[in-house]
Amino acid sequence: MNNDNSTANSLRGNPLFGKWSALDGGAIKIIGIILMAMDHMHQMFINQGAPVWLGWFGRPVAPMFLFLCAEGFYYTRNKRLYMLRFLGACILMNLGNQILGKLFPVENVELINNIFGALFLCVFYMFMVDLFREGIREKKPGRIVLALGGFLLPLVVGFVLLILLFGKDPPNQVMALLFFFIPTPFSVEGGIFQVVVGVLFYALRKYRWAQALVPVAMGLLVAFTGRGESGIPDAQWLMVFAALPILLYNGRRGWQAKYFFYAFYPAHIYLFYLAAWFLRPAG
Repeated sequence: MNNDNSTANSLRGNPLFGKWSALDGGAIKIIGIILMAMDHMHQMFINQGAPVWLGWFGRPVAPMFLFLCAEGFYYTRNKRLYMLRFLGACILMNLGNQILGKLFPVENVELINNIFGALFLCVFYMFMVDLFREGIREKKPGRIVLALGGFLLPLVVGFVLLILLFGKDPPNQVMALLFFFIPTPFSVEGGIFQVVVGVLFYALRKYRWAQALVPVAMGLLVAFTGRGESGIPDAQWLMVFAALPILLYNGRRGWQAKYFFYAFYPAHIYLFYLAAWFLRPAG
């Protein structure tokens, strides 16, 4: 894969093409990692008085990584392996969350972080977008129908698991495990909202302004609809700032530590969590 040779195609529709497009994929990833770590410091050390504003820094991070996921899917040679890596990472992190949460319980802190599930679903839907486009372009109704079925599949599976899970009291333990380990729009971190953001990034990837408007539109939607009892908008509206690195993206891959994110994401969360357990109040 050589992103540099495909830069012109990648930047088609980018209003800041040229010297202002200063960020490559690696730079965006590093910025996201730093902001993400600050967010998770607030989450894990809330009992130690971590200020709430630390969590604000993490609001643009998910859209930034979803944007990079769309770029990665477009350029990768092996799209199926790309998707399966996210699925494998999702399952492993769900296991890690369960094990650490049981062995080292921390009051007011729950290990529920797992962006890999949302990334897996986004890539699955990106497959369906490509299949739908091929069906339209090549006038093959079978592919169009298959793509539409693929769009519905995770939703149907999620609904069925929810019904089977909560159809009994107490909830069915087998269904609980399946719901936990099978990524669906109802079970992944960020839910349907986050999956929609990722798919829009891919569907609009030829038009950089349109991509940048995705987090802005979603953030404004949260600002006007996600208000608590105090009337203050949910901090998730800060995702609007993900538009800046998207507009400044220059189409190049940059730093190529391929598996660093797969390791850093769970590692820093678990280190923070174990530190919070160690610092918990006695008794």
